[in-house]
Amino acid sequence: MKIKNSVRAALLTTALISGAVAPAFAAGGGAAASMADQAVATVQKATGTGDIAGASTTGSVMATDRGIVTVTTPASAEGRVSVAASDGSAVTMALPAAVDAAGSTSAAGTTVYPNAAAHTDLATQATVDGGARALVTLKNADAPSTHRFDLGLPEGATLIADGAGGYDIVMSAGGAGAVARGHIDAPWAKDANGKAVPTSYKLDGHTLVQTIETGPDTAYPVVADPHYTWGIITGTVYFNKSETKVIALGGSVVSWLPHPAAEVGGRSLAGIAGYAVATDQCIKFKVNPGLAPLSPSMALAGSGIYGGSAGDGYCR
Repeated sequence: MKIKNSVRAALLTTALISGAVAPAFAAGGGAAASMADQAVATVQKATGTGDIAGASTTGSVMATDRGIVTVTTPASAEGRVSVAASDGSAVTMALPAAVDAAGSTSAAGTTVYPNAAAHTDLATQATVDGGARALVTLKNADAPSTHRFDLGLPEGATLIADGAGGYDIVMSAGGAGAVARGHIDAPWAKDANGKAVPTSYKLDGHTLVQTIETGPDTAYPVVADPHYTWGIITGTVYFNKSETKVIALGGSVVSWLPHPAAEVGGRSLAGIAGYAVATDQCIKFKVNPGLAPLSPSMALAGSGIYGGSAGDGYCR
């Protein structure tokens, strides 16, 4: 999932390590160790190791300026990746495994599950931004190009397309609107030569479906990933159609936004919301992480229009 530079800068440079993944590689482990070594080398060539939380025998606890985020990667491929916030809420993700392959963890912190699906290795990484990465490695052209990642969301959470190929994970913003508390990054995929392979998401309920568009010129293996974060307010609040209409008519829906009549540079919040109403869309704002009151200029600079045609149901 993407995290703003300001949030990255706020992360502490030290991480507390604890949790529940499989042991690190043992020297001279035979064929199984060789497969794991190869799987790790392929994945870490694609991702690098600079943003991976250090290796552990369980998960990683990251301290941020807005609380503790705990990332746990599973001991086997049929387990679930978990990112938990300091309030106890968590977003989990199931891997697209066909068999319950045991995981092995590299020194850098990548856990691999070799041959967990047909012609496919799986892997997980805790990342230093307080997030988790799930990776699929298509080993050859016979590997499936579509993979399904079932999401476990807290009660009341939903997904809203961010317009850039990813999704915000949102919760109620205290009476009106929905605030993004997590994010699923737009997907990426790379072939063996480091060339980008086209890939995209769609939603099937709460299942994230990733399609990787391989072709005759694709060099295998291909590595692709969903990456997500949870528990860190990312700074976007979404309003539904009825709330957008109230703003368009000059009404206030929450105390932490300036009055809709506020105008900067010839634009007003009410005017932006009016355009959204006229085009059957909704309005969104960038906000301070703590939902502190915004100045008119900040609210206007961060405002925008979004719709409900990309798999989310909040603009209704």
